[in-house]
Amino acid sequence: MRVKIIFLLAVVLVCGVGVRAQAGADFNRAFENTPIKVGRYHMQSNAWVNLHQRLLYQARFKDEKPSLIAGEDLVEWNKGVDAYGVFLGKRDPIFDQELVLMNAALSATSGPKLPASIPAAAAKILDRFMPIYKKAQWSEDDRINKFCMSIAVPMLQSAADELIAAHEKAYGVQFPTKIHVDFTALGWQFGAYTVGEGATAHVVIQSQNNPAAQGFLALESLLHEPSHVIVGSTSGAVGADLARISKELGLRPMSNLWHAILFYTSGELTRRTLVRRGVLDYKPIITRMYAGPFSGDQGPLEKYWQAYLDGKMSSDNALREIIRETAPPKKAS
Repeated sequence: MRVKIIFLLAVVLVCGVGVRAQAGADFNRAFENTPIKVGRYHMQSNAWVNLHQRLLYQARFKDEKPSLIAGEDLVEWNKGVDAYGVFLGKRDPIFDQELVLMNAALSATSGPKLPASIPAAAAKILDRFMPIYKKAQWSEDDRINKFCMSIAVPMLQSAADELIAAHEKAYGVQFPTKIHVDFTALGWQFGAYTVGEGATAHVVIQSQNNPAAQGFLALESLLHEPSHVIVGSTSGAVGADLARISKELGLRPMSNLWHAILFYTSGELTRRTLVRRGVLDYKPIITRMYAGPFSGDQGPLEKYWQAYLDGKMSSDNALREIIRETAPPKKAS
């Protein structure tokens, strides 16, 4: 009897491994042909972009070494990081035009050959270190990226159109119609950033160790990030009105007030959308930031911007009251 039990357990274990292996193979096949398109969203996991973002991050912030690269390969990798640091200098991939265009070109590259538009200094490093990256780290990064994509897809299929319409109503302008999203192992300083203008947004979002890319928070992030194309600090939606009203009041708003309003808008609109889908306990991303960068903003946002989103107050009046309650006191002359 004991022999039979052991035999049956062995069969179950082997079958279980086989089922898991098949499920993993099916999952990989389902997402191997990227980008994945959902409405205006095009999402992908791209090796060139991931290598570039890893090197950028490690060169600037001196941490987050790839966990699966070791031995002599790690020694070589660190040389590549140092060389990328020289190429990067003090530039920022959000604001430096060469780096913006370079990331876009890498994002459009699916084959083994880099496009001619990549700066020679960077191309030399990327070509040299892609074999090391693919040998050990890329499969892990790619698997995590695609898992995040697999969670985002059904949420966007269900809620993106509704949320985009709500954002357009809140901001009074058209939402980007071409939203390209690169899921990456690392996403610069804050785990995500967006560049673009007009109808086009290019989002980089970190899939690892980033709560904002996981679960329902990912849905909010995928609306928040493209909003950066239409919402500005002193221009565009929100920003232009903040600048105008601040001048009328003779007050200087907090420099990050526009961003707090952007966070609040996407968070509240996502919360409402999830409530309509049975999710009653969603906590928007900004609720984690009131004790940090948006200290002092919670009360005015919940009182005045919430009233605007509820249709009980004009945006101008809401912004006027928010500025009055959050602006630093004037310096004595």
